[in-house]
Amino acid sequence: MTRATGAESADVLIIGSGPAGAGYARAIADARRETRILMVEVGPKLSGAVGEHTSNMTELDRLASQRASQGPDADVERPQLDISQVSRAPGDGGLPFVWPGLFTVGERAQVEGEDGLPVASMSSGVGGMGVYWTGSCPRPNASERIAFIPGDELDALYARAEELLSVRKDLQDGDPLLATLRDAMAAEFDADGADATPVGFMPTASSRAGGRPHTSGPAEILGPLATESTFEVRPETLARRVLIEDGVAVGAELLDRVSGETYEVRARRVVVCADSLRTPQLLFASGVRPRALGHFLNEHFQMTALVKLRDEFVCEMPAPGEITPTGTVLIPFSPGRPMQGQVVALSRMGYRIPPGGEAAASRLGRVGMLAWYGAKDLQYRDAVEFSDTETDWYGMPAMTIRYTLTDVDRQTLKSMRANIDRCAEVLGELLTEPNHAPGGSSLHYQGTVRVGSADDGESVCDPYARVWGVEHLHVGGNGLIPTSTAANPTLTNVALAVRAGRQLASEL
Repeated sequence: MTRATGAESADVLIIGSGPAGAGYARAIADARRETRILMVEVGPKLSGAVGEHTSNMTELDRLASQRASQGPDADVERPQLDISQVSRAPGDGGLPFVWPGLFTVGERAQVEGEDGLPVASMSSGVGGMGVYWTGSCPRPNASERIAFIPGDELDALYARAEELLSVRKDLQDGDPLLATLRDAMAAEFDADGADATPVGFMPTASSRAGGRPHTSGPAEILGPLATESTFEVRPETLARRVLIEDGVAVGAELLDRVSGETYEVRARRVVVCADSLRTPQLLFASGVRPRALGHFLNEHFQMTALVKLRDEFVCEMPAPGEITPTGTVLIPFSPGRPMQGQVVALSRMGYRIPPGGEAAASRLGRVGMLAWYGAKDLQYRDAVEFSDTETDWYGMPAMTIRYTLTDVDRQTLKSMRANIDRCAEVLGELLTEPNHAPGGSSLHYQGTVRVGSADDGESVCDPYARVWGVEHLHVGGNGLIPTSTAANPTLTNVALAVRAGRQLASEL
């Protein structure tokens, strides 16, 4: 299957190496171990195992990986996040924060007169965004769930996704401080309605390997498959278009970004998991343009603030090397509350003492962080659009983001602010004004290749992620999610990839 042998074919070609691509590959291989899978990634291989999360790397490897995955900004030194940036308003201190390892869409992310997603970002490296995410894995609730997938099946898929991501629900380890925080938030928010999902702790794709925090990524999803002879990851490879013959996807035209050579790989099935912006871009470049392609784009709102904690919620910051319980109190999305809240005592974030020494650490021990995420009002007009004449840095159709807030969205933002005030009143007092983060900040873009139960122009693919109107072409990623959510989408991303991968394998 490698190019060295001259065999340019595979059973399954997967374009994109993030959580969705890894989830597809693992599900297919688990069902049919002999399947030859070629995965291509436009960016380079990063340090460590295939798809290793950067937080698990040495400091030097982590910094090198971040620079390497920044695409057109590969030589740009991104500042690391500091605690003040969680509450920085868009106009404060210059340009909005851009995460290390990522690069932005640029000026086309906001059209004049619209809200846009001005800091919409992407990553180009083996593992995709899956080597940078925080590991939060809440299960969606109520209207966040996909109604046309049977409930029992969806729950089983979430359980499998949690297994692949090594999700833990007990890292708080009975800690009295975290229990006190949870109980305080439960007393405030569990009374919001009889149907309110109870306050608890955030499930996290994290563990303590040898006492050190370890965040799961595509490496954990791939597991033993990563070293199998039937599986190959080919970095620095741009998929320029999917090859379609008589309405059937038969492979892709690829560009070796190191040598400049263009060549074709033939495959029995093609799976595009490039991310929520570049998956529709590749379909557009391939002439696959269903009505809903790129439309219903949405990301949940993010609002954050710092709070000075009352004495009963205060604990000293851990000393260097000290192992302490870690955890985030989760106020889940509920039918009467279309948003999700998180409360973190900085002493329980699992971070080392920050620059500034023990005095600074002592002050941070009295600080909590409040973060609320609100579900977007879905609109067909919110979209990523592509040009037939202009190209981006990779030579693909240039993208433009069209995005506006509705009256429903503005009310959601008011409710998020009110809930931050409720949290602060219980826990202490606000240190910073709540900040509605610039559009694109959450990095959780959805809906652009959404699944649907019928080919009615409102979706791009069927419930098994098979693109309408093109045989043997599949898609994956957050873009599949058809619902408006406040929850981190990665668990659903992997669950849908597992479902689609199993179906694909059954059809080979």
